Amino acid sequence: MFSFLNINKKNTGSIGIDIGTKSIRIIEASQRGGHNYLDNYGEVSLDMAGTKTFRWFDQNTLNPDIKNISAAITAIMEEAEIKSEKAIFSLPDFSTFFITFKMPPMNKKELDSAVAFEARKYIPMPMAEIVIDWQLIGNKDTTKNDNDILVMAIPKSVIEQYKMIADTCGLELTVLEAEVLGLKRSLVKENDPPTCLVEIGYQSTNISIVDQGCVLTSVSYDIAGKDLTFGLAETLGIDVSEAEELKKLHGLGDNSEVSDVLVGVLALICDKVKKIIKEFEGKEGKKITKVLLSGGTTKMSGLLNFFRVMFREEEYFKDTQILIGDAFYKINYPSVLESNLRDLNSYFSIAIGESLKRFEK
Repeated sequence: MFSFLNINKKNTGSIGIDIGTKSIRIIEASQRGGHNYLDNYGEVSLDMAGTKTFRWFDQNTLNPDIKNISAAITAIMEEAEIKSEKAIFSLPDFSTFFITFKMPPMNKKELDSAVAFEARKYIPMPMAEIVIDWQLIGNKDTTKNDNDILVMAIPKSVIEQYKMIADTCGLELTVLEAEVLGLKRSLVKENDPPTCLVEIGYQSTNISIVDQGCVLTSVSYDIAGKDLTFGLAETLGIDVSEAEELKKLHGLGDNSEVSDVLVGVLALICDKVKKIIKEFEGKEGKKITKVLLSGGTTKMSGLLNFFRVMFREEEYFKDTQILIGDAFYKINYPSVLESNLRDLNSYFSIAIGESLKRFEK
C-alpha cells in the first residue's frame, strides 16, 4: 500500500523516518513562530500477510534491506514532493541495547570514562564494534549521591547501514536514535506522571517507562503483531493471508474462534507489561498511573478495551489509565485532516517524534 500527503511544497524542515519490518513511514515537519507544523507525510506498507519484509531474517538478525528501503523512501519523497534533506532515522528496539546501572559519586569527566568501562560488563558485543551513549536518571549533582545511569549501545555496523540508506536517498543523516526516544517525544506530555509506553509492532513489542522526560527502562519482547496472525493461521488451519483478513475484520469482536486465539496472544503481552511495571515500581518506589499504547496492532477492534479489562481485574492496577497515545498533540495540521490523522495516530508516533527532534530546545 502506498499513501502520501503534500501540504507544503516549499517547506525545508525536518524529516522523521521510521523503518519498520513491514512498513516505512515519513513525516516532514517545520517550526514557525515557535509552533510545530505537519507539512507532509507518507507511507509504504508491504502486505502484512506476505512473505516480503524491509529486513533480512538472517542468523537471528533483522538487518535492513538497503536496496528496497532506499527505493521506498525515494518513492515517498518524490510522490509527496518532500523537499527537506535533513533526516532523523529511528532505530528499532531490536537493533539497540538498553542497560541501567549505578555508579558511585564522581565528577562528570570521571563518570564519562567510568560508564564506558562499566558498560562492558553488560553489553554482549566487543566495545570496538559499538557506539554508546548515556544519560543520568534523576540525580543532577553527580558528586554527592550514587548515579543512576541509562546506557544505549548501537552496533557500528547498523550505523553504517543507515548511512548507506541516507546517502542512496540523497538525505543528510543528522540523527540516528532508538525508536523509544521518538515515541517518548511524540506521546509523553510535559506534566505526565511516570508513564509506561507500549509499542506493539509487527516484529516485537517494546515496553518502556518514562518519567520527567527520561527513559528509565526499555525492554523488547518478541511477541507482537506477527504472532496474532500466525496464531490464527495455525489454530484455524488457514493460510496467513486469510488469517490476516480475519484479524482485521473481526478483531476481538463477534467471531469467538478468532477472538479466542487473539486473546491468548494479547494476554501474554499484557502480562509482560504488568510484570515490568511492578518490577519498576518495586525498584524505584514510583507509581505508574498511565499506560499509553501505540503501534499498528492497537488499531485492532477491541484491543484497548481488552487491556483496560485486564488491568482493572487486578486490584493492584485498578487506578491505572490505559489510553491510545495521541501522536499529533504537539503538531499543528489543517482541521480537514482530523479524521484521517485519527486513523494514523498509532502508526506514525515514532516518525512524528523523530521529525520534532530538530526543534527541541
